[in-house]
Amino acid sequence: MSLSKRSAYGTALFAFAGAIFCALNATQNLDVICITTGCEIFKDISVFGISLWWFGTALFLTLALLNLLNYQKTALLLALSAVIIDLGFLLLMIFTAPCVPCLAFAAILFVLFFMQCSVLKRPAILVLPILIIWTLLFTPNIFSTINEQIGTWAIYGNQQADVQVFFSPSCTACKSLIPKLSQKDSGNIAYYPIAETDEDIERIFLMQNAINDESSMYVAFNRAIRGTADSISVPLRTRLQLQWNLFRNKSKLASMGVTRIPVLITNGVPSSLLSNEEKQGTKGDELDFNDDFSGCTDDSTEPCE
Repeated sequence: MSLSKRSAYGTALFAFAGAIFCALNATQNLDVICITTGCEIFKDISVFGISLWWFGTALFLTLALLNLLNYQKTALLLALSAVIIDLGFLLLMIFTAPCVPCLAFAAILFVLFFMQCSVLKRPAILVLPILIIWTLLFTPNIFSTINEQIGTWAIYGNQQADVQVFFSPSCTACKSLIPKLSQKDSGNIAYYPIAETDEDIERIFLMQNAINDESSMYVAFNRAIRGTADSISVPLRTRLQLQWNLFRNKSKLASMGVTRIPVLITNGVPSSLLSNEEKQGTKGDELDFNDDFSGCTDDSTEPCE
């Protein structure tokens, strides 16, 4: 068997692996790797009611078949066209949100294109421009994924709380807001500290110690505010860990374009703003990216108000 024939079989095998990957995503058997918000946005996109993952499956199976039947030039043209189309999708993710399975698909497709060029011994002049453009579009998505996975650090409360409060111990407005919120806290508020000064780190350390001693957020915050930061000694390892966690929180606000605190992020309507009747009958709506518009039509008999 010639070397080029062996390369064609290797390319066909790799394409078949790509088809399996797409089929598993189409049947939602790889949801475990959907760890970014982009997955929720893109996973249900379809054309004529057919998931894009099935189109990916068909693409890779076609490439595998073309290589097995010795139609490498046709396979190269198809792979090149698919990579160019996928470049547009990578650009879209930069301006929306990264999707881990989609990035894996892009990587598999590009490697397959490179292997296809190697089978036909195409010069670098064909691969290099595509490689440069692909790298420029792929890299920002990787950094966005890493940034999203860094996440935030709540000093108190559940990460999935309906209300998220970003505050600083040295913020004048925070000194008034946090006691009011925490005094009537129903357990549905998460608190995310931000350090504006070195003194804030000491006060957040005091707050964390109080919370570790099972104090409420109300008691911990007031104890930190009234404490003397000069007398607080923070161990080096603890300080470094605190600085990292506080950096995560500040990065989250920066990614949202927020430069002032306090910041309140709500998921739905906080129960404190609802009447008793509304509290009993209201739950936060979930976005359904599959729903079509279901409003008034020309045939509707009910008023559209």
